[in-house]
Amino acid sequence: MALLSLLLVFSVLCLATLWKRFTSRRHQRLPPGLKKLPGPKGYPFIGSVPDVPEKNGFIKFAEWGKQYGPIYQVNLAGSNHVWISSDQIAQDLLAKKGAIYSDRPHIPALIDDNRTSGQYLPLTSKNNAWSRQRKFANIIMRESEKAQFHRYPEIEAKRMLVELMDQPSQYNHVLESFISRVTCRLAWGHSEASDELKQRARELLIGVSPTGALGNKLPFLMSLPDWLVPAKAWERRRARTERRFFEIMQKDVENDMKEKRAPQSWMRTFLESRGSWGFQYELEGAYAVGMHGIAGALTIAAPMQAFCLAMHHYPQYLPMLQEELDRVCGDRLPRAEDRPNLPFLRAIIRECLRWRPPVPTGIPHYLIQDDTYNGYHIPAGSVMHPLEWAISRDPTMFPDPESFNPLRWLEPSYPTYQEPLTQYPTIINCTQFGYGRRLCQGQTVADEDLLIGIGSIAWLFDLSKHSDEADDESCTDSGYGSQSESDEISEKESSIHLNKKATISYEELNTGIEITTSSNDDQPSSLTHPGAWPVDPPEEQLMDVEERRGSIELQHRQAKPKLPAKAKKGTNKIDPTLDFTTLLIAKPVPFKFNLKVRDQARAEYVHQLFDEGLNKGEYKDGKVYWGEHHGKNKELGWGKV
Repeated sequence: MALLSLLLVFSVLCLATLWKRFTSRRHQRLPPGLKKLPGPKGYPFIGSVPDVPEKNGFIKFAEWGKQYGPIYQVNLAGSNHVWISSDQIAQDLLAKKGAIYSDRPHIPALIDDNRTSGQYLPLTSKNNAWSRQRKFANIIMRESEKAQFHRYPEIEAKRMLVELMDQPSQYNHVLESFISRVTCRLAWGHSEASDELKQRARELLIGVSPTGALGNKLPFLMSLPDWLVPAKAWERRRARTERRFFEIMQKDVENDMKEKRAPQSWMRTFLESRGSWGFQYELEGAYAVGMHGIAGALTIAAPMQAFCLAMHHYPQYLPMLQEELDRVCGDRLPRAEDRPNLPFLRAIIRECLRWRPPVPTGIPHYLIQDDTYNGYHIPAGSVMHPLEWAISRDPTMFPDPESFNPLRWLEPSYPTYQEPLTQYPTIINCTQFGYGRRLCQGQTVADEDLLIGIGSIAWLFDLSKHSDEADDESCTDSGYGSQSESDEISEKESSIHLNKKATISYEELNTGIEITTSSNDDQPSSLTHPGAWPVDPPEEQLMDVEERRGSIELQHRQAKPKLPAKAKKGTNKIDPTLDFTTLLIAKPVPFKFNLKVRDQARAEYVHQLFDEGLNKGEYKDGKVYWGEHHGKNKELGWGKV
């Protein structure tokens, strides 16, 4: 009986889809004198879905951009998606015509409609909730920046360095924990909820990613009962757990304020003027704060992981970075005040975002009415994608775009060079943070976290290639999954130095880092990369730092690309720097590299600073919110990722 009901519902939905496609075709006739945007033809009903690989699909969209032009359209299961590979076109449409291009598309897999629920500012349509929450976000970000983010990144950098010294094999987890702890402090004043915040971010990321939740691939499933669709039941539990978590965090800050011991935080700012923000429902303030926490918990960690990847394949730049840090900072850790004097560090960070953008497809916009561009018709209802992977590879702006080259931001001969070097290069307002009215409001937080985080790592550690070149460097783990149930460590066994509820399984080696992952993405990508392979550094990298700094030509003399050890001539080997997760935030999956302390005196200094903070109560154990096994099989708790 249940099967018969399911077939009936499926048939009705199929007929409704066919009718929608038929009527939409009648309404999408080209206006006189306009042309249809070019793009792949696709297949009946499903469009070009089969042509887009689940892993690294952004590369396929970039390849189509080279074939069809810098703006083209693709039919994906009945929806019209417009892909933009040019910064100028993105500015012309998404920024200059923001009045009609600033909406967000519907995300089918979420229980509450993302456009109107007011739960997630970056996903909300341009409405009253968006306006009032955006005003609130502007204020809390401006206040945080004025207060130098309350030194939270500098406080957590010490714990991060101690964890990397104690457990280098868990670098992936450590970097995410650093970002999550800073974000927790900014949002609620304490870091104990960092593991929970990471899990909330992972689960929401699945819900909003086109290749994540099943409801985004087959939207009709969200119309069926929960008992028929486990993915829908999973999402309902995720939403309930998230809501309860935000309630708990708000209540904790309220209690801290009553006892006059609340550290500065976004939630405290909200509560101190609770009635002045115009929020329309009971928990809108809790979501307005929690959403910013979730948005930063994993996204900012991706460029830090890309930094490790870059130093592994382009090690000639690490001594140059370390020379600058040693000259400016000496025997102390980097601080916020050092920013004007660290142009090479800022160039490294800027190049990490360009070379391996954390959101390579860009965050999509939604067109609310018909528009034209250069004689082409863009129909209302189109999902507009500023394709960051292609925009950041424009060869006219970024010569030799596939190479990691921080000097492109520092040498006047490059089109990306800007002055003064006390301010530029900077990631502020770069294309990765969006366009027009949808510009990310948390970019100053990302800027501070990356400056302190990456600067501290390079100040203390040397990063180098793993000695076992015969091993395959790529992994198949999604990079977002929790450690397997059998490997979970109980709350009482957790350490202030390192919470071992890792995002990856691991094996620690004395010689460096060895990562072994459990597979969530067990199918390898079928794509080969159209650009150059990373090359080993030339012998000239051993020259004096100042000589290297003075010669771009020497740094970028290109040798014949060198394939990894297992690649044979004539085979389709994947670029090892392109082993990325499949979700919306594309971060490098764990890989092998050596991480060694540069100077023992610095290591002892960091341990001393951390111990001092520990004695002051600055570092506390992570908190578990849903009981044993994180609420497994209970109404609230962690979902399987």
